[in-house]
Amino acid sequence: MRLIVVLLLLALSGCVVAPDTVEKQDMLPLTGAEQLALAEQAGQHLVNWPEQRSSRQEVNNRRLFTGWQGQGVLLIDMQQTQSATIAVNGKPLRLTRPMHGTPFKIDISALTRNGHNQLKLVSMQPATAKLTIAVPYPELNMQQVTTADPQRFSKVDKLINDEIAAGFPGAVLLVVKDGQIIKETAYGYAMRYQADGSVHPEPESMQTNTLFDIASNTKMYATTYAVMQLVSSGMLDINRPLTEYLPEYIGDGREQRLVSDLLYHTSGYAPEVHFHRPDNSNGSLFYSLNKAYTDQLLLAQVPFVSERAKTARYSDVNFMLLGLLIERLTAMPLDRYLEQHFYQPLGLNNVLFTPLQKGVAPEGIAATELDGNSRGGRVSFPANRQGVLRGQVHDEKAFHALQGVAGHAGLFATARDLAVLMSVVAQQGGYGWQHFFNPAVVQQFTRPSGYDHRFGLGWRTAAGGDLNWHFGAYASDYAFGHTGWTGTATVIDPAHNLMVVLLTNKKHSPITANGDSYEFTGDSFETGRYGSIMTLIYEAVLQ
Repeated sequence: MRLIVVLLLLALSGCVVAPDTVEKQDMLPLTGAEQLALAEQAGQHLVNWPEQRSSRQEVNNRRLFTGWQGQGVLLIDMQQTQSATIAVNGKPLRLTRPMHGTPFKIDISALTRNGHNQLKLVSMQPATAKLTIAVPYPELNMQQVTTADPQRFSKVDKLINDEIAAGFPGAVLLVVKDGQIIKETAYGYAMRYQADGSVHPEPESMQTNTLFDIASNTKMYATTYAVMQLVSSGMLDINRPLTEYLPEYIGDGREQRLVSDLLYHTSGYAPEVHFHRPDNSNGSLFYSLNKAYTDQLLLAQVPFVSERAKTARYSDVNFMLLGLLIERLTAMPLDRYLEQHFYQPLGLNNVLFTPLQKGVAPEGIAATELDGNSRGGRVSFPANRQGVLRGQVHDEKAFHALQGVAGHAGLFATARDLAVLMSVVAQQGGYGWQHFFNPAVVQQFTRPSGYDHRFGLGWRTAAGGDLNWHFGAYASDYAFGHTGWTGTATVIDPAHNLMVVLLTNKKHSPITANGDSYEFTGDSFETGRYGSIMTLIYEAVLQ
């Protein structure tokens, strides 16, 4: 009779009797960080089994988790459970309660695979006890760069090196496949040219840890990240009018603008307002070299040039407003909020705004324009800087009107730290024991917009192939990322477990003139146009 009762309890909990061919696991002590993670219910999953979350018996006591082959641990608190058997990807593992009942961890790196992994409770004794298991998010293998074939990226290397020889300034390329860095290379020079466009007599070589002004990639890895976190926490509903959060945002149709209009670029704003110039096209009222006054202009004065929700028109104004919204909701400056809630928890010391003010030496930063924002002496305004720009955000609006910290530009990063940051969204919201976004929010933000499939909520998407100049010829329709005017491009492709960071300083190049028009020399090279490099990377990875 007693045996029948036990079997019935096991059936109700969705468990089956453990097979005899299971392996007993070594119980390893928890680190302080792991003890904290277990106490705070951190990581990708924290489950308390057995459970009855569904009337469908085979749905219970199972979880799908993201992992990389050769990586993974589980934190276990057996509480009053004397023994249990779990299965990872179908492989049964036997657990026995330690003498003092303290939590422990087991290494499952020999069982994990790239992408989706299965975790299942097979049996436990007694069946009425509780078993707690915590699963971390995967992390990048930062110890070494691994590539099976050193010649795999030979076409990529040849293209970039040939263009360096022809005058392109420099680049850093980092490629991540299945959680492993498979390429990390620095090319050319962090500082190659002097203010007059001549080659510097002592050019400085690019390093893999060189900091770059990532320009509009700031929109993603600063502003959109903060918005996604605020949405995940319930502090922000992007489908509500912006004026509900910023009461001063009223008049001329502002009450109808939703927060999502800013993210989709469907608000109706012009691409930019030249706050840094007294002769800007909007008039002298819009001249501002002061953040507080710029914020006032953004809230109540910047005009619309079209109706809302008609078409996607990419605009820096949208993300300036989003930066202001984040500061209002969090009661913190944008950079401080991001440092405390993203960069520092991830251990990222090389993702930051205003690096020179925070002790970073100019020699560790890739240079941008050669003579302030003058375009080789063709542009003049009173506040313009002089000489080679290095360590100050290139974007004039961010530097002059918002003191270097803005929702649309201003972030500096190294390729490695940016790859860690990209992993958060690539892994549906977390990294290690850190959780930042809900998976549903990640999916909501990265899917193509109904207004324009080239845009997600903030993100640019590869759907339909329209942006192959950015994503290359082979990106899946699930790929997303962004670019930055200074010469930066990021790609996250969940279909291939692939991430690409291409950081260049293409604007650190002489100006070439053609009548009344002109361009940076760096813009004419394939390396600074992204699509060819991305295509060759996909060919190398997917061959």
